[in-house]
Amino acid sequence: MRFYDETIGSGRPVVFFPGAGWPGRAGLNIGEALQHDHQFFMVDLPGYGRSEGIEPPVSERAIADWVASYLDSRNLSQVHVVGHSLGGYMALVFASHYPSRVSSVTLLDMGHERLPRWHSQPGAFGYVVPVISTAERLVGIQRLSRWLGRLNDPADQTETLEQRVNTCRQKGWYAFEDDYYLREALTYEPVLAPEGLALLLALYRAHSPRLLARIAIPTLLVYSTRASQPSKVQRKAEQSVQWVLRRNPHIWTIGVNGGHYVHWVDASVVGSVADHIRSTSHKLIPTEASSQ
Repeated sequence: MRFYDETIGSGRPVVFFPGAGWPGRAGLNIGEALQHDHQFFMVDLPGYGRSEGIEPPVSERAIADWVASYLDSRNLSQVHVVGHSLGGYMALVFASHYPSRVSSVTLLDMGHERLPRWHSQPGAFGYVVPVISTAERLVGIQRLSRWLGRLNDPADQTETLEQRVNTCRQKGWYAFEDDYYLREALTYEPVLAPEGLALLLALYRAHSPRLLARIAIPTLLVYSTRASQPSKVQRKAEQSVQWVLRRNPHIWTIGVNGGHYVHWVDASVVGSVADHIRSTSHKLIPTEASSQ
């Protein structure tokens, strides 16, 4: 199997998985905060760009095994896992199935909420993914991917890097004054393969809060409070967090009054993530997930 990653730093290993549509370098600001005492692996998601995908239909076990195979290919026995959005789902699934190989988990706006069937979620989710999910069941993943590929032909993408930076800022995805990390992430735009689309649909159909509620590994959940959205959406986000906290004492939470890209809208988040990883010992708490 082919994996693509980039690394910085040296020391205890940390593996970062980005959100859908982004390369591993979308976690560069976190990596730079840890590089003096950790080796930070920024991994392209399977089926997105340069990492080979998982054969559809994508199951939780297949996701966990893909991550395990990646770690084996890099001779990594135990790691900290960090993930944003779809990448957070991958980190969560891996921690659930391979708890002995995970020192800590950091989830960036992922895990506390199950993606609703119809809702204006940020990013790739919302009204689009439910339609894609229905279409995939009707026509199959390969045909759907070819159709989406024609709609998103790279030859039709005429936006300059500057325009793409401005678009991300206007959408509230990136709030730092310095555009460096955003520009680094935008220098390579992953191409969606059928396997990548299947991975996205696996998240859409999953029940992430149940996974998060049962893992007994030190976990930091950084979530968006949805401050710019209607009060009903804000209440739902907070209720989802409280639901998980009542069931799992191994979770610490940070609410961010910004958008979905919590590591790009609040500079303090990066420091909190680094502190969480540094404070985690090698000794793991036994978990029922070990029997899976």
